[in-house]
Amino acid sequence: MKKIDTKHFISFEGIDFSGKTTQINLLKAYLMENGYQVAIIREPGGTAISEKIRDILLDKKNFKMHNRTELFLYSAARVQLVEEKIIPLLNNNNFVIADRFVDSTTAYQGYGRKINPQIIRQINQIATGGILPGLTFYLKLAPELSGLRRENREAPEDRLEVSGNEFYDRVFKGYEEIADYSNERVITIDASKTVEAIQKIILNTIKDHVL
Repeated sequence: MKKIDTKHFISFEGIDFSGKTTQINLLKAYLMENGYQVAIIREPGGTAISEKIRDILLDKKNFKMHNRTELFLYSAARVQLVEEKIIPLLNNNNFVIADRFVDSTTAYQGYGRKINPQIIRQINQIATGGILPGLTFYLKLAPELSGLRRENREAPEDRLEVSGNEFYDRVFKGYEEIADYSNERVITIDASKTVEAIQKIILNTIKDHVL
């Protein structure tokens, strides 16, 4: 496969309610104001097939879903997203901003669901063809703060959000370890800071390493 330039591929990671969506939209607005073409993608989702898989994954009626089934469904959605959207967009010199990518699988299914890390790595490699973001912003938020933000919203919880405190503690630990061993790619930001302070860190990093 032709080598893909991932300099303009940026992902945002973190446990639920860490503020990823807000910062993704702010970064998109900044880049577009400066003349760049920008696409936002979300995981799971982003293509017709991937969105159908998303519906299955998040539906609370599917409470009997096996952990490995969950892993394969997330990865299947990612294959479609990489092939249909990410590769063509990057080849056309677009910025691609991803709301989650393989680090989420490592954190949620690897650490959270306790699936063997070697299996996670192998499936991630197959699903992406080895493509990784050039830069990842990890919005670090303590699980207890995530829980408070979840309680204060009006929308009902999805299948993953009802997984319990111990699950989210493991996911948080996973993100911490990912950030530690991937520190050349992953930029850790305290998600309890103000929106403006977080945005400033992100934009300064983009200016220094991407633009």
